[in-house]
Amino acid sequence: MGLQRAQLQEDRRLEQGVWLFLVSLAIFFIGCIILFAIYVKLRVAPDVGRIQPFYLPPSFILTTLNLLAVSVLLHMAVQAIRREMRQEFIRYVIIAFVLSITFFAVQGLGLTYVIMRMYQPDAANGNLYGLTFFLVIVHALHVIGGVAGITFLLFGIAKDRYDHERHFPVRFAAIYWHFLDVVWILMFASFAFAAHITDKA
Repeated sequence: MGLQRAQLQEDRRLEQGVWLFLVSLAIFFIGCIILFAIYVKLRVAPDVGRIQPFYLPPSFILTTLNLLAVSVLLHMAVQAIRREMRQEFIRYVIIAFVLSITFFAVQGLGLTYVIMRMYQPDAANGNLYGLTFFLVIVHALHVIGGVAGITFLLFGIAKDRYDHERHFPVRFAAIYWHFLDVVWILMFASFAFAAHITDKA
């Protein structure tokens, strides 16, 4: 009983560390998005010269749906393990893992689109695709961390580590993917803003 209480206290300390980690990541990403918006405004200034129109990769919509699906599945996994619904819990985590891997194929389509646009003949006039490519890659690198987290959950499931009391890694994975969702939606909105403003330029 004492060991279990100590483990629960350790989980609470870890949760505090998780929130500090996510706050620091949030500051980084918000800074990147603000800089992107400023860069867009500067690039379309009348005295800068002509800029290549920016088009939002269609696959970014699928990316958004993919991220939301993983996040919802992990949230459902948390609810399932709290209720000791083990079979449902395992199913949600496995599907979330498959979709998290699928993310990279879908995002690869978007990055291919960005690269092709970046090297079009009129790209010499200036474009926003280079910075967009950088931001998408930075987000994708953090998604790799999310996939690693789900992989960790699968090993934990194989060793029967989670129950209604001890499931902090499951909660952390869900919180982290919720965070990735919010960051991506803000990025997507920034890209849509760039598409709109360059269309008017």
